[in-house]
Amino acid sequence: MAGSHELKPEIHNGVSTLDEPSAAWGWHGLSRTAIQIAGWISVLVLLAYHFGNHRGHVETIFLVVLAAVIALGLLIHLFQPQGHQVRTVTARNKPVGHQEPEWAYLQATLQGPYAELSDSQLRSLNIEPSRVQHLRAVSSSEGAHALHSKH
Repeated sequence: MAGSHELKPEIHNGVSTLDEPSAAWGWHGLSRTAIQIAGWISVLVLLAYHFGNHRGHVETIFLVVLAAVIALGLLIHLFQPQGHQVRTVTARNKPVGHQEPEWAYLQATLQGPYAELSDSQLRSLNIEPSRVQHLRAVSSSEGAHALHSKH
């Protein structure tokens, strides 16, 4: 189609230009180094304000506390894990042979972890207990049948 005005999404550093139009020309976030430099300069400026013509100590307390909070935040930011150090549980690192349960089926048929839910717990899942009463009767009779067959 000639002359189409449809936007073509581009991905820059994991950010789509549909979400952030400025991602294409590099104005998307600050580097960790820039944050550290700006933060430590701010801490030094706040501590430099201590030397002035003020007579009370209220200003000094506020300046020192604010500088300490910023310094603490910068230290946490500096030592937080990055890149390969970060470990998360995702679908890519599950144990070999792991089979994810069919959660929607289990919920719809009141099996597995959904089998013993109370009425209020079912309502919290937007399931009206009267609509699934027949499933509860089946599961309870199966449980009773299993108990009788063991003895």
